[in-house]
Amino acid sequence: MVITMKDDTVRFGVRVGAIIFNREHTKVFVQKQKHDIYMLPGGRLEILENSNDAIKRELREELAIECEVHLKYIIEAITNLPNGTKYHEIGFYYKAEIDEVESGYTDDKEYDSLDEKHDGKSKFKWAKIIEIDNYNFLLNILKEKIKNDDNNQLEHIIYEE
Repeated sequence: MVITMKDDTVRFGVRVGAIIFNREHTKVFVQKQKHDIYMLPGGRLEILENSNDAIKRELREELAIECEVHLKYIIEAITNLPNGTKYHEIGFYYKAEIDEVESGYTDDKEYDSLDEKHDGKSKFKWAKIIEIDNYNFLLNILKEKIKNDDNNQLEHIIYEE
């Protein structure tokens, strides 16, 4: 059971996400949802699951990726979804690095999620970091963090849009 609550005007969730860089740190893997909204690969935390296990599970289920991850950001965010719903998220964002060739994600095309629950709704692709501002992220603060990835310190962020 995932940690999500919602009514007609507000949605709350606990999410894990991965900032997955290629080896050269020139690209980051992004996930496109409906309405051309981008986020980082990941998903909902399940009850009785820790965030480290959750991100590894999500990367396995959606992308068949096994990699080292390091917690980089804890983000408490309040923003608006495209449908006007207020969205409150507590997110655990992990940093990772993969080799494009070893992972099988070598092209600049969109890849479908391997998780059958998504049924074609989630697409993944490499985004060039120098072009990241062209993407419409649900949490725009993540674009700044991706562009300015210069330390490995854990950071707690309170973000409202």
